[in-house]
Amino acid sequence: MNKSEFYSALHLHTPHLDSEVLLWAWKAGLFENPAELERCRLQKINWFAGYLFPKEEPEMLELIMKFFLCLFLLDDLLDKDPNSGSIDFLERLKLKKSFTGDARLQVLGSNLLHVHKLIEKPVSSVCWSELWQKSWEEYVVGLQWELRNKANRVRPYLEEYRYYRPFVSGVFLATTLLRNDTHLDDCESATLENFVARFICLSNDQASFEKEKSIGDFHNELILMEEALGDAVQLWAHNEIQSIQLKIFEFVQQDRSTSANCQQWFESLFLMVGGCLAWSAETSRYVNYINGSVSSD
Repeated sequence: MNKSEFYSALHLHTPHLDSEVLLWAWKAGLFENPAELERCRLQKINWFAGYLFPKEEPEMLELIMKFFLCLFLLDDLLDKDPNSGSIDFLERLKLKKSFTGDARLQVLGSNLLHVHKLIEKPVSSVCWSELWQKSWEEYVVGLQWELRNKANRVRPYLEEYRYYRPFVSGVFLATTLLRNDTHLDDCESATLENFVARFICLSNDQASFEKEKSIGDFHNELILMEEALGDAVQLWAHNEIQSIQLKIFEFVQQDRSTSANCQQWFESLFLMVGGCLAWSAETSRYVNYINGSVSSD
């Protein structure tokens, strides 16, 4: 394992599964029109899971790919219309209740919960199932917080944003999927996962800074810091990201455990981080925005 840089790999089945999952989503009615399907294809939305879980079994990767595609589509829908009906939808999503109201949200919510359940089925550990459910509830609560801010046009406080951002991002859903049935208490997993979440979220905020600034979305740490730092905010973000990365590698090098489970988990976690960076650099989701629309060039 390289001790100073994150590296990435792409699951070999990603291109094939991308086509399969897009077809599944189209048949399920998750896309508003062919243009939305094409946008997801061009943005390589399904490649996100292929980069994060390059060693996963193909059958499970397909489920994970469906799950994250639903999350991306949900994020887009909530951005379009942050109203009280959407907040009620999220409450029902958190409680896994039936949906009312917007037809697209109903279809998306039903399919999302179905895939969420299928992901859990192969895992027999009660402990993991409880962690999966906890991560899910925290994710939805984070979405509710962000949606209320947008509906009321409230600019979040910095510390509040830093607290909710990892939950809203879905990072902890992803790290939970890495755990499976493995007991990682000896690896000080919670501490390392928090470092990783901070690194991924700030890196993502840096990548999407210009896009979110152009559309007036203040849920971005660089935007929140810009008032105090001005033009130096990009340099600050770069230095902060480098500092967090150093902490992550120092933590692993000083780890108290040399167990095979911990070492294997470290490698998977580092591949996830590297995969996030690789996908962010490859996707057009955070770049090529012209007047709020994605350019296909």
